[in-house]
Amino acid sequence: MSIERFEGGQRPYSVEHFLEAGIRVAERRFGPGGLIFSPGDTGEQLYFLLEGTVRLYRIYGDHKEATVALLKEGDVFGELSLEAKTCQSAFAEAITASRVAVVRKPVLGEAIRRHPELAIELLSAFSERLSQSDDKMEILLNRGVATRLAMLLWHLADRFGEPDASGKALKPRLTHQDLANMVASTREAVSKVMSEFQRDSLIEVRGRRIVVSPRLVEAYSGNLPSVPGAAA
Repeated sequence: MSIERFEGGQRPYSVEHFLEAGIRVAERRFGPGGLIFSPGDTGEQLYFLLEGTVRLYRIYGDHKEATVALLKEGDVFGELSLEAKTCQSAFAEAITASRVAVVRKPVLGEAIRRHPELAIELLSAFSERLSQSDDKMEILLNRGVATRLAMLLWHLADRFGEPDASGKALKPRLTHQDLANMVASTREAVSKVMSEFQRDSLIEVRGRRIVVSPRLVEAYSGNLPSVPGAAA
């Protein structure tokens, strides 16, 4: 069996790819809002997102949710090591209807021993996930709501945006409460900032779809750490 489909960034994965490589998987489906795992759950498995959008979040301070990563098809999540004796340190929640391939770490480790080249793809997936550093969110928690929200919207546009005449239209349809949860703020504060962004033509809102203008990053680039797509 060739492992080539796992190499060279050939994501997103499929269950068939795992099976062809001799890797036993369990496929699970989650509806919007479905909890995939929570802190303290066993970390003996890795999760590969086959379809949908998933967010990882933690609880900070006064029981406020703060999103530390937003995941799309092809991303890997869970405790990112092949050590089975670990526990999950965050919540994983489906934002949209999602399909997930769950692989036990010992099974994956055995597959790597048979196909060492698989380790290259896995390390690439780990690196991609870790580039969405939890530290960035923790740094942003010390910034104002407008800066946190600008960073979030530009990050969403970079990963989930579709080209639009005015910028990038976000695929996930997010409410102000969804955004508030992602930046550890209140719905009222987020609604106020979103209105200001609209007034300044930094975003457009069509129904529940948000269109992010390039002017958003221009307006906030001086306050944002490592803004995706920003000029050096």
